[in-house]
Amino acid sequence: MKTRLLIITGMVILLPFSFAYGLVMPMTTQEVLDEFDMILLGIITDKKQSEGNAPAYTIEIEEVVKQDSFGVSKSVLAIGCNPDKGHLGTPCPSYEIGDRGLFLLVGNNNYEVSFYSQVSEPNCTSKEFLANYRGLEHGFFWTQDGQSKTFFTGKPIDIHYTVNNRNMQEKDYSVMLSAYSGKFAFSDMINGTVSECVGSKIVTATFVPTIMGTYGFNADSDEGGFGMSGMSIIDYGSTPLEQYKAGIHAQDVWCKDGFILVLKRDNTANLIFDNKPACVKPYTVSKLAERDVIELASFYNNRPLVERLYAGMTILQFSGIPISTMGLYDQDKILGIMIDEDELDKIPDARDYFDRTIREAIPFNVPLKITFGKYWGG
Repeated sequence: MKTRLLIITGMVILLPFSFAYGLVMPMTTQEVLDEFDMILLGIITDKKQSEGNAPAYTIEIEEVVKQDSFGVSKSVLAIGCNPDKGHLGTPCPSYEIGDRGLFLLVGNNNYEVSFYSQVSEPNCTSKEFLANYRGLEHGFFWTQDGQSKTFFTGKPIDIHYTVNNRNMQEKDYSVMLSAYSGKFAFSDMINGTVSECVGSKIVTATFVPTIMGTYGFNADSDEGGFGMSGMSIIDYGSTPLEQYKAGIHAQDVWCKDGFILVLKRDNTANLIFDNKPACVKPYTVSKLAERDVIELASFYNNRPLVERLYAGMTILQFSGIPISTMGLYDQDKILGIMIDEDELDKIPDARDYFDRTIREAIPFNVPLKITFGKYWGG
């Protein structure tokens, strides 16, 4: 097992793909190549279908992209889906004589045509068809300096929108990308063309926000309208109270490196932070939690797991519990804690005591693994 500092990376388990007609989730090129028994570039030369039954297609093979153990000759027979059976989420595809494309087949010798198969009028290559499988890519997103977590005023933000071109014919597009807050607005109309045999194209508009606040983003095209609101754009160096007054939601307030975001309790008489978000030094978190003046449980239980893990580490670091090693593992999903085994001899029922004490010290939900030994994982 590889280790780096206190971070331990666990194993990744890939679940096998199960072929079934129904709601189709996007696949990547590699998943397509891995999961299907036969992949052919070809043309439908015959179609036979009787009422109430699935169609049977004869596919004349132009190129074998992936071949099963049985092999093929110049053509293959494959069964399509039955439109009378009903399918959740995705209409039943139907192919006609003369349709050419990439056909993804499942089965051994008795083949079925997958929903993921793709036909197109242009004379596209198998490589171009495969490149159109992109997986769960974001169709509408925005970045600043190549990242999409924290955004600041005074620096360019790129708004990205993916124009889809599933039939892979040359396609003109017109997309309006916009961003807005209570005191700032931006929009840009982008026109262009997606080339033949290209399955998609990302178009980008760039703007520089000048006003701190909560923003919304929109993309409007002939494919429909897409919108997202609630994105915080912050003045670098602004205080939590300044961000809060500018309309930044308390849970989205940005803290400088070395500080942790906390919220003041509603029912505390001495309103240290005037019931507002605050950025505090890590060593003060435990003290404020002990005095019950900050809202840790309800706040952090709704935060992303990685934030809960790091907040939990911070609380334990200054809790006085004799922890010898602490870190994240299993792809950062669990907080691992090790206590020197010598501590077991110092108090009765030490294992139960430390388990209870550690879990009580963190007043929100954090997956834990507590071990005792002289080395990590002992």
